[in-house]
Amino acid sequence: MVPRRLRVDGFDGSAPVAIPGVPAPVRGRGRANDLADVLEIALARTGLRLGYDLLMGLSGLAFRTPPDPFDARIGREDAIAALDGLGAALEPAPELRDARGLGSDAILNLVAAAVDDGLPCAALGWGSVKDRWSIICGYDRRRERLLGHCLLDEPREQYESWPPNPELLIMMPAAPRPRSAEALTAVVRAAASAWQVEGAGHWLAWQRAVRELGGAPPAGHVAAVELLADARAAAAGFLEALAERLEPIPAAWLRNAAERYRALVEALEAGAAPRGPETLMLLEAPEPRAAWADALARATAFDEAAARDLRLSLEATWLPEDAQRP
Repeated sequence: MVPRRLRVDGFDGSAPVAIPGVPAPVRGRGRANDLADVLEIALARTGLRLGYDLLMGLSGLAFRTPPDPFDARIGREDAIAALDGLGAALEPAPELRDARGLGSDAILNLVAAAVDDGLPCAALGWGSVKDRWSIICGYDRRRERLLGHCLLDEPREQYESWPPNPELLIMMPAAPRPRSAEALTAVVRAAASAWQVEGAGHWLAWQRAVRELGGAPPAGHVAAVELLADARAAAAGFLEALAERLEPIPAAWLRNAAERYRALVEALEAGAAPRGPETLMLLEAPEPRAAWADALARATAFDEAAARDLRLSLEATWLPEDAQRP
């Protein structure tokens, strides 16, 4: 049995304390959303092993459209929305803390209390990769340091040690459990409304930004496209898993929505998609830029159709093959 925490030596509060064996978030594993990746790792230590697609779906991150097509940072607004979504699906849910005004002693005390209970924390603005989410696994009071993993290029067991200066902290509950099956209906309803609340406007902003480019888009566009494709691929996986638990008619509509999301991902990953500095430079020319904007328009249509299927999974009394297909 893995110990919940490890004191390096001594029991007087002066020695470093860490939860052993917490894995690091690693780039390039088909998990572009670093917040979801870190939350999955942290929640697993509470005994709740959700899996990436399920966590992306329950949190709503699978259905969000980044507002800025040139920035893939998962920031405060994303975290608030994700924890609101998890609050509808899990009881109790992780808790977001704004750490900017707390001071190092208060942050150390928060982390120490969690680690002493065997619970990692998620942090933004900490460590060697401050624009991505990290996982905090320990503390060192004598040196005033937190221990943990930032987003890495390859797995590593050794924890980093940095001052307690995160921008945001997410605290894990001791024993979260899924709410009742009815809570899943709320998740689907929220996913459907995401299109009305933000999706339509954000998709139009993406198309307009690409069509109006005066040169090559910023390098962040490649990461933003990857984040969006990753989200909808996770949405498809989440809906297919959820459909296995439902009656035939709502299950069929959820599978229909999953098909739309997979088609959306294919549209984003088509030949027109920017994949690096060279293809970003190609978008300076009118024809490649128009082709990419058209691909975004196709993806927009698939997203809208998927949202409609999600609504019908809650309302329809007929199967998709009996309906007028868009």
